Amino acid sequence: MCKLKICLYFVFLVGITACVHKSEKSDTINIDKYFDSINSESIENAIKLKYVDTAYHLLAAENNDATNRKLISILAREYFILDQNDAYLKASKELYSQSILAHDTSYTAKALYYIGDYYENERITDSAFKYYSKAEKLYGIIKDTLNTGRTKLYKAGVLYDAGIFTESEIQTAKALEFLNTTENERLVYEGYNLMALNLKELNDYTNSMKYFNLALEKLDILEQKKYNPDKLIKSRASIYNNLGGLYEKTEKYSEAIKLYQKGIETQGIRKNHPRLYAMLLNNLAESLSKTGSTHTKIEELLLESLKIREENKIEEGIVSSKISIGEFYLLKKETKKGIEYIREGYELAKKISSSYDSKKSLKLLSTIDSLNSTYYNNLYIRLNDSLQQVDRIAKNKFARIAYETNQIEKKNAFLSKKNRIITIAGLVIILILGSVMTIYRLKSKNRELLLIKDQNEANEKIYQLMLMQKSKTDEVRVEERNRIAMELHDGIVNRVFTTRYNLMQLQSEQKARKEELVQELIAAENEIRKVSHELQENLLFEDKIFQNALQDLIQMQKNEFDTVFDLYVDKFIEWSQITSESKVQMYRIIQEAVQNINKYSHAKNADIMFLRTGEKITIYIEDNGVGFDSGKVKGMGLKNIKQRVLALKGELSIVSNNEGTILKIVF
Repeated sequence: MCKLKICLYFVFLVGITACVHKSEKSDTINIDKYFDSINSESIENAIKLKYVDTAYHLLAAENNDATNRKLISILAREYFILDQNDAYLKASKELYSQSILAHDTSYTAKALYYIGDYYENERITDSAFKYYSKAEKLYGIIKDTLNTGRTKLYKAGVLYDAGIFTESEIQTAKALEFLNTTENERLVYEGYNLMALNLKELNDYTNSMKYFNLALEKLDILEQKKYNPDKLIKSRASIYNNLGGLYEKTEKYSEAIKLYQKGIETQGIRKNHPRLYAMLLNNLAESLSKTGSTHTKIEELLLESLKIREENKIEEGIVSSKISIGEFYLLKKETKKGIEYIREGYELAKKISSSYDSKKSLKLLSTIDSLNSTYYNNLYIRLNDSLQQVDRIAKNKFARIAYETNQIEKKNAFLSKKNRIITIAGLVIILILGSVMTIYRLKSKNRELLLIKDQNEANEKIYQLMLMQKSKTDEVRVEERNRIAMELHDGIVNRVFTTRYNLMQLQSEQKARKEELVQELIAAENEIRKVSHELQENLLFEDKIFQNALQDLIQMQKNEFDTVFDLYVDKFIEWSQITSESKVQMYRIIQEAVQNINKYSHAKNADIMFLRTGEKITIYIEDNGVGFDSGKVKGMGLKNIKQRVLALKGELSIVSNNEGTILKIVF
């Protein structure tokens, strides 16, 4: 193995040297040897990655031609296979840029669905859906049936992962219409499997079973065609697992147990696919326990599944195992042990943001943990409400992306047609005008020159008048701003200063109170001076965009509780449509709220979120502090917030308890 590594490194270095010393006049790069090495199955992934990196950098510097784009697309896919997500995205974007410049629709579409793959791998579902949709439209334009079906299927997969099963079923059916006309058995298999999963979630068990069987038939065909054996093994075991889940859902536990055992006994599944193997073990144990059995074999299966998942650091699997083990011990009446496992599952589910497992564990804990039942029940209700809201937002988001993609395509088609008409009409007009102008210029050249001169002089005068008008407008604006600033600075500041000075000279026995009043006047004086300067310099909303001003405000926050402040601003908010007056009100609301958090909350974390829902903006200000009784608070801070919400014509709701405070403003 060491000798092999040395030889490979030698070839790698020789290849780089040869490319560096090649003639500058050469138009192509001989990178066949790099691709030979990349395609070799005997090379370790770390070495292969070096070859891919070298080949990619050489190609990225080359001319943008069809061969170059094809090779970059191959390298991008190699990055994906090698689990180099960032490099995969970079190569995909390079492919997209080159394809756009070359007006190469086929590779533009491929780059878009590659980028969609990246976002799906990163679990950024809305972006994945958007890029798949764009790729699908382009493949439709060039009549690429296979890839149109492929991208529709990928979109359906994203919708399934987001829990939007009805729409996923529709998209899967559309994908299969295309894929069934092709010879790609693998994609048809994936379509049947996804359709079956959707139908299972929609409780259409008969048709779900039908599609699972169709998927198995496709696997038989793939096996006859000598498809990749390892992928076939995994696919069969997955189908057995999915079918088992279907039988389990219909309470046919004996059938489910047989299928799970069949999956477990699949040759090579334990060694090559530990994630799937552990899932099968866990599901088998759950089905056995649902038959009413408390046999020790169930405990062995559950603990083995947990061990495999911990060894392979499969966090979502560990959560599932913890909850399943907890349920098993509850079934055995070992309540304390069961609660302990379910609590561990809940804590890890929170850590990895697994909403499904968090909800399941909270529901169990609220039922069985009598001492903390109310606490867990409240958490369950809050989580369930938030998940319903997230689900509604997700459905609206995917619908909006689909609508916007269609609108863009329609607009592009309309503009293309319009541009063609304008181009043809323009060419005709130019031809006619050219002929007329040639004749005209031959007959009256001197007259034309005089007219051009007069026109230029007129344009110059108009331009000068526009400049003068703008200058006068700016002067008046600056003059008025300076006048107000001077009034504040020279009038009110001086009066405050005089009052402060006289107060300092005043004899008083209440020295502490006198000093407190002096400090208040100093603060007022500084605030007025600051407003005066900001008015003159126009710093808040003219020199900075609103988001930056908010970010600066949040970053400046610091208190004795070390509260960590986070700001999130929805990218779909159109700030240009919001008046400056409304922005000022929002800024002051946030300013007042974070000041209250700094003073009273004792919070470790505070989040400020701006979200767009339809034509409305929702502001969430949330902390995990000690809370307060909004009915008893009589300070100016909350009163000011309410008045500013009224000015926005919005609605304010406050939820506060000993676990924290949430301010929600909708306008």
